[in-house]
Amino acid sequence: MKLNENYILKNIAGTAVVVPVGDAVNDIKGMITLNGPAEIIWKGLQNGKNIESIVEEIKSEYDASEDVIKNDVDAFLNKLRTYKILVD
Repeated sequence: MKLNENYILKNIAGTAVVVPVGDAVNDIKGMITLNGPAEIIWKGLQNGKNIESIVEEIKSEYDASEDVIKNDVDAFLNKLRTYKILVD
């Protein structure tokens, strides 16, 4: 899995946001705000981590069951695919 290079992660006033650039500006108007787990997923994908290691990292940071985390990660990845931000 690879992130579309037309979306970049920025930190604005302590908040992680994804900003469209180039042609993506026409696809999404504005920015996408990421919560803590979503930021971990994004950075993990940027660094070429697999889903299992991303899930483990979130599990070490947040008090949630592995099943809940896996479901949330899958939901976020599917949302990224819907907007063509994640390329398989």
